[in-house]
Amino acid sequence: MILKKLKVVNFRNLKNVEVDFIKVNILYGENAQGKTNLIESIYYLLTGRSFRTFFDKELIKWGEEYAYIKGNLDWQEQDILIESALNVQGEKRIKINQKTVKRQKELVYLFPVVIFTQDDIQSIKDEPLKRRQMFDRFLSILNFQYYKNLLEYNKILYQRNIVLKSPDKLKDLDVWDDLLIEKGSNLTYHRLSILKELERYISEISKKILGREALKVKYICSFTVDDIDLDSIKRDFEESLSKQRKEDINKKYTSVGPHRDDIIFYWQREDREYSLRNFGSGGERKIAFLIWKLSELKLLSEKRREKAILLIDDLFAELDDEKKEIVWNSIKDFQVFITTAYKLKFLEDQPYFEINSGKVTFHEAYFK
Repeated sequence: MILKKLKVVNFRNLKNVEVDFIKVNILYGENAQGKTNLIESIYYLLTGRSFRTFFDKELIKWGEEYAYIKGNLDWQEQDILIESALNVQGEKRIKINQKTVKRQKELVYLFPVVIFTQDDIQSIKDEPLKRRQMFDRFLSILNFQYYKNLLEYNKILYQRNIVLKSPDKLKDLDVWDDLLIEKGSNLTYHRLSILKELERYISEISKKILGREALKVKYICSFTVDDIDLDSIKRDFEESLSKQRKEDINKKYTSVGPHRDDIIFYWQREDREYSLRNFGSGGERKIAFLIWKLSELKLLSEKRREKAILLIDDLFAELDDEKKEIVWNSIKDFQVFITTAYKLKFLEDQPYFEINSGKVTFHEAYFK
């Protein structure tokens, strides 16, 4: 998939921007000039949501009534026109080839995109919810059915918790348990299965970037799982939910299930390993998250049989020259958008886009 053209109107500090993109798009400029805003507009166009805010009104340039984004894509050997318009009243309209998209969630699976931001790195040390959300976003892009199951599971979980808080409704608990087990087991199975597939790329990329060290990612389930088999997981979840029933009634919430699971990042050095959440440095967490995202990119492109678009916000800061080269060799075959506040020496033979006060200028001259 290739994003060929982009038009942005009244999106944050981007007043009226039109850009013809190339394969490698270096977005260069000082801080607070609009580099991340441009990345955000691309992500919003392709997914229907921002990675920086839940409130669409915040995306509209101050003092304006609306924002508009239009992109021309080469997708599955088709020319695709996608448009997104939003206003201060909270209305939003998305069109693909002039046809209105009735449900925003349809975009989740259509256009494969992987994003790397500095804020994402924090998720490695944040509460488990952040890591589950990060993994769920990827799984939803990978498999739209997973996204639908996730939405249904959360609705069922909400209803089960209402029952737990209402003594007169406890007679309905068996019904909600059956539904929770059905959807929850499916989520757990897919998380474990995809993580196992990701491990192949994590191992491969770790060796290139870290040498003798390695990144390990472990899925911590809130109930004992004996095997990565859907029927087996259902039995395990059912047994655990049954054991926890009395405690759940007393505490008035559901204590086991995929909503209580965690993903832990470990650094393996020789014969020992340690959690990056508790003991990792900022640099180690950044490298770990980079390996994770590159693995996502590779697996997503393999599964979808088309190359995903990669959005990178300020990745190369703090990486040494050797790691920059390794990362570059891992991503150069994809269409990539890289923001940077300084000139990248190892990309000095590449043209670039300069962003200054929300205006974008293309330079054919090399970085010198």
